[in-house]
Parts: sequence; C-alpha cells; structure tokens
Amino acid sequence: HYTFKSSGINAEYGDQVGSIEEEIKVLTEKENILMKEHEEAQKKYEESSERDSHITTRLEELKNKMHEGQRLSSQKLEILERYKKKKKELNLEKKKAAADLNNKREEIAEARSMAEQRCPRLETRRSPKDLEQQIRNMELRIEQGSRTTVSVDDITRRFHEAKTKFEEIQTMVTQMKKFSRDLQKILEEREEKYFRFRKEISKRINYFFIMNLSQRGYTGKLEVNHERRQLLMHLNVDTSGTSNDTHDVRSLSGGERSYSTVCFICSLWNLMESPFRCLDEFDVFMDLLNRRITMKLLMEHAFSDPNAKQYILFTPQDMSGFSKKFKNIKILQLEAPERNERD
Repeated sequence: HYTFKSSGINAEYGDQVGSIEEEIKVLTEKENILMKEHEEAQKKYEESSERDSHITTRLEELKNKMHEGQRLSSQKLEILERYKKKKKELNLEKKKAAADLNNKREEIAEARSMAEQRCPRLETRRSPKDLEQQIRNMELRIEQGSRTTVSVDDITRRFHEAKTKFEEIQTMVTQMKKFSRDLQKILEEREEKYFRFRKEISKRINYFFIMNLSQRGYTGKLEVNHERRQLLMHLNVDTSGTSNDTHDVRSLSGGERSYSTVCFICSLWNLMESPFRCLDEFDVFMDLLNRRITMKLLMEHAFSDPNAKQYILFTPQDMSGFSKKFKNIKILQLEAPERNERD
C-alpha cells in the first residue's frame, strides 16, 4: 500500500496529487480484487489437486483391475482352448466308437443269420456266461463222443429222438399248465358260488326258524358264524310282547329248549334232500302245551312237503290221540319191557 501526505507540497501540484491519489485508490481496490481472485484460484487449485490425486489413485486401481482381468481372460482363453482340443478328441473317439459299434452290429447280424440257418432262435433268461459254459460242455462232450466207436449217424438219430421226446414233453407241460389254469379258474368260481350259496342258506334257515317260532308266539333269530364254525340261537319266549330281550337257549326251560330245537331241525329239513327224516325222544322234556304245538308243527311240515318224504318219530309219550287228527299216520307201539324188581 502506498500512502501520500499532501502537507508540505506546493499549491501548484495540488491537482496532480489529487488525481494521483484517486488513481492510487482505484489501483488499491483492483489490487484487493486481484488478491481475492488469487486466493479463490489458489483454493480451487488445491481442490483440483486433491481431486486429481483421487482420480490418479482410482486410475491406478482401475489399471490394476484391468491387468488382473487381462490375466484372468488369458487363463480363461487357455482353458477354453484346452476344452476345445478335448472336445475335438472326444468327437474323434465318438466317431471311432460309432464305427466300431456299426462293425459289431454287422458282425452280430451275420452271426445271428448263420445261427438261424442251423436252428431257430430260442428265447431264454439265462445269462451269456451260462450259455457259454453250456456250449463248452457240449463241445467237450462232442469231442469225447468223437473218440468213441459210436458213429455220427447214430448220434444224430439219438439227438432227433431226444428232441422229439423233449418237444412231446414240452407240449404236455404246456397243456398241463393250461389245464391247471383252467382248474384254478373253475375252483375260484366254485368257491365264489359256495360262499354265496352258504350265505343264502344261512339267511333261509334263519327265515324258516323265525317262522316256526312264530307258531308258538316266540321270537328269535339264528346267528351263523362260518369263520368260527359257531351257531348261536337267540330266543324271546315272552308271548305277551312286553319284552324284546333275547336269551341264550341255555337259560330256557327244558320244554322251551326242546321246542326251539325242533324249530331249528324243521328249518334244516326245508333245505335238505333226504328220503327219510327221523327224530328220537324230541318231546321228553316238553309239557303238554309245547308237545301239542310241536307235534302240530311236525305234522304240518310233513304234509306240506311236496316230495312226500317219510317221517319217523320216536317218543316214549302216548300218541293215540294224534292218529285221529291227522290222516296217513301209522303208529307202532312197542310193548313195555319186562323189568325184574329186586328187593
């Protein structure tokens, strides 16, 4: 900065000094402006230098990555070239293998044609190893046979005889297998019909049993278990109709048990074919009412039989009253045996 003092200067230079001071003032302002611009430029330079430093560092990093990428690319290219070379070798081997396969197929076709000229093709599940062993055994037997005195014609004749016998046996086995399959099918059909018939028989026996019980006012049913070979009889002897509970026959009285047994036998007779039907002492434990109803049931069952079977009933009870009620009944009464009383 420049400072001028006008004291002591002559008046004639007063105007020039004022003008110079004005210029100095303008120049001082310009100097200040230039200083500020210089500072700003210096600051921008420093910032630019810092950015250049970061850019240089980034460029170095990018260069390093580029070199690494070039190195990896070179390695990949080398690997690719090796794979291309390996692929080319494999293609050559593939073509060679295909040519060998075609040659083997031609050889197999030729060998098959020659084999079929000797004998027809036979289907077998045996492995090639077993067949080769059999061929070796046959060749050994042929070689041993050629050393004997047996002629080739004799061997050929025996071969054809054995072959004919084998074919006959093979035909017989085939027929037996077919016969066995037919028998198995028939057996399954008969078994199915048997189970169906057995089921229907059980239903019909139960139906006739219920109908026979109803003549006395009883209700009940038969439970047939074929798997366990059991026959369960359930009865309800309450004729008043106040109870629907069924009981086992073991809990019944002797007469009720005998009557239920006769009902069951009559149910069986409805499903059986026999020229004679006999009952022995069926009314021993019956009271007069049960005996009369049972005899009525037996007589009605006998007279309603369309095939006119003969019924024979054995009883120690008096049968004189029944001949008047039913026709075509013949009663044979035996005399009482003599018994010796001992004191």
